[in-house]
Amino acid sequence: MDKYLLALLGEAGASGLAKGIYSVRKEERFKRAYENEIQHWNYFRKYRRNILEKPVYYLLYLVGVITALLGYRAIKYVVNKAESGALDFYIKNFEVKGDIEKIVEDEKHHFIS
Repeated sequence: MDKYLLALLGEAGASGLAKGIYSVRKEERFKRAYENEIQHWNYFRKYRRNILEKPVYYLLYLVGVITALLGYRAIKYVVNKAESGALDFYIKNFEVKGDIEKIVEDEKHHFIS
């Protein structure tokens, strides 16, 4: 499968997840994460578009809301799992320089300790 398509759908899902969490937990860090994920999604839209973007966004939005309602430990688990997967994907499939390097750095800041 095309790496740009996977990145596009991954960022659509990450945007939905972040928005869902931010909708429940009105914390600045979740707002910043959502804004970063939207920027990343828009970056990959330059290379590829797909009809699955919105369904993935809304599905992960619901997952984000449910996760946020389950509490901080659930948020930490889901976010860290998603971000580590995203980092692995970018490092394996893209040359980490330029815009991709900025995306990787943003993803590193989304981890919750």
